[in-house]
Amino acid sequence: MGLLAGVTVLSACGEMRDFRRGMPLIGSDARAPAPAAPVASPPTTGMTPSASDAETACMRAGGDAGFSVQGVAGTREITGADGMASSRDVMLQVSRGGQVIEVRCSYDYANASARIMTL
Repeated sequence: MGLLAGVTVLSACGEMRDFRRGMPLIGSDARAPAPAAPVASPPTTGMTPSASDAETACMRAGGDAGFSVQGVAGTREITGADGMASSRDVMLQVSRGGQVIEVRCSYDYANASARIMTL
């Protein structure tokens, strides 16, 4: 208890710097927020379609495969070894024969084609 009281008294003696972001610079005001780095948007080449393009194409492919497409359960972009986006996986919630399941659709950016992945 005495240690806690001592720390409380000492903390009131001087300014407490905010070290949550690391060591503050000498002469800097600890209360001033650090300037934020500009957020760089990824380069757009006009070749990468939007997620909605992939979702629309995959929903169409699901219907063509005989599923009753309920909607999109999830989506994620797939990058190649070069770090560039090459395709998008879209998880569809579908039903067929009274059974509701999720199926994966792969949308290839290079040839703008969607295909339902089967096991």
